[in-house]
Amino acid sequence: MTVEAQLLTPSSYRWIILVLTWLVYFAFGLILVSFPPLVTVIAADLSLTYVEIGVIMGSFILMFIPLAVPIGVGIDHFGQKKMIAVGLLFISASAILRSFVFSFETLFLVVLLFGIGGPTISVGLAKVVASFFEGKERGLASGIYMTGAVVGSGSALALTNSLILPLVGTWRNVFSVYGIVGLLIAFAWISLARESISNSHLDVVELPMKKVLQSLLGHKYVWMVAIIGSSSFLVFYGFGNWLPTLLEEKGMDPVGAGLLASIPTWLGLIGSGIIPGVSSAGSRKPIIIALLLIEGISIYVVSITSSSFLLISLVVYGIVSGAVMPLMLVTMMDLPNVGSEYMGIASGLFFSIGASMGFIGPIFVGYLTDLTGSFLPAFIILAIVVEAMIGLTLCLKEN
Repeated sequence: MTVEAQLLTPSSYRWIILVLTWLVYFAFGLILVSFPPLVTVIAADLSLTYVEIGVIMGSFILMFIPLAVPIGVGIDHFGQKKMIAVGLLFISASAILRSFVFSFETLFLVVLLFGIGGPTISVGLAKVVASFFEGKERGLASGIYMTGAVVGSGSALALTNSLILPLVGTWRNVFSVYGIVGLLIAFAWISLARESISNSHLDVVELPMKKVLQSLLGHKYVWMVAIIGSSSFLVFYGFGNWLPTLLEEKGMDPVGAGLLASIPTWLGLIGSGIIPGVSSAGSRKPIIIALLLIEGISIYVVSITSSSFLLISLVVYGIVSGAVMPLMLVTMMDLPNVGSEYMGIASGLFFSIGASMGFIGPIFVGYLTDLTGSFLPAFIILAIVVEAMIGLTLCLKEN
């Protein structure tokens, strides 16, 4: 069979690579969200303020801003396997090194290390899915692989205080355990992953990288998708990272707060795994608008309620928030002049803009909470920003 014929014939290996991308994103989510459940004990041990905690939680995302687009260029040029492997090694090292920190400065630096590997994984996995899947399968695969991060982060929220910390004894050992998990998944990726046929074998006519960058950066709908998607980063890092602490301030113990805060993450599996797969290219705008509307309302309700209303709003928030980012990514993949060929650069732009919001989110919430003594003002502003994205979505043209 010729290379061209192989390219046109779907390979069963695409499902193996999908499992590997899921595992990689699981490690990403596990290490990423290992910090919020331990905020109270780490802050007490290292004598940190909420502002300092917010800076640390946003520090790694700071690296996405300058690195995401260059990494996207590198992935489009050099391929995904090696770069994603390097990213896994960096995030695993970041987790393990947290075991040895002794101050705000040292913790900031080792968390920042996650920011070198993180963009490689986020941008690289989007490129992998765009390369191995087409049509409606692409939306399904995008939703499935992103559930890896959901399961990883949900596991960190639910199990860190209730299971892992009691087993290993200290918060430092918790980070070491999660780092080892990342290294094991890195070994599996290095052993089993391979480049797509389109990247490694097929001779295609490629535009000069400068022209590609100029074309994508001048594409207003690429920018629109990236900006709308950035609201997911703002909410995930600004609202999600502080959610366990918010619940503790509502009177819950750390174990209960961690378990309850994990509910949106687990329910995000429904939104991420189903909604992008059932939506079709060119008809996603009404779904995006509905998701944003419900997400903003849910954030506000979580902030002001307790008991059964709190639980219901967390459930709703989890389902809708889990769908927004994969839906925006698959919308980006299907935009004219993007596709699988240039998804590395386009997703680099997506994650670069999103990272700026992800960096601002936890710092903003921490600062305003220190200033006002309450999480409510900060979370109301986050909800308003999410609803403002509806106006931009109305202007979006998918194809």
